[in-house]
Amino acid sequence: MQGVFEDEVDCKRILREIHLLKQLKNAFVVELFDVIEPKNLATFDTIYIVLSLSESDLKKVIKSAIYLENKHIATVVYNLLCGLKYLHSANILHRDLKPANVLINEDCSVQIADFGLSRSLEGVESQTMQITKRLEQAQLEEEKDDGGKDVKMSGVEYAAIEPGDVSPGGMAIAQQMKEQDEKAKIEEAKRQELM
Repeated sequence: MQGVFEDEVDCKRILREIHLLKQLKNAFVVELFDVIEPKNLATFDTIYIVLSLSESDLKKVIKSAIYLENKHIATVVYNLLCGLKYLHSANILHRDLKPANVLINEDCSVQIADFGLSRSLEGVESQTMQITKRLEQAQLEEEKDDGGKDVKMSGVEYAAIEPGDVSPGGMAIAQQMKEQDEKAKIEEAKRQELM
């Protein structure tokens, strides 16, 4: 991460992400192994962090020619929801869940990454970051976010990788329902013919 002190907002996001990653220990969340200490503490402007390695992210998988079967999609969605459950049980909202922030391996294991926009429902208190109760209350009232956005975005990601999609964002739900109804009618007609 270069130019960490150029923008105060970005600096806070980087601090928040490092602080959260140090605390979060789960197979479905990217693991922070190390923060490499700079040579000159007085003049550094770049931070190097060592994270767990993943083969790709969900955005690249969706855009690639890789065909995912239903069992693969179900496994990815299940793993993603397990990660969200862990985050929400720790009272953390990701707030930036998108395919590029979901790291994935060939075995369909998933790790949620990029916690720069995350928020703690209880407030993150440390030596570097003091969040007062009043500020926390104001943020909660302003955002009124109970984690539904994260769960909603996991559904959007599922729709984006559903087999048979004709566009990167997937087909419209109405179109999918229409096709399912037509398939059901055809199957029912075949059953009637056999009787």
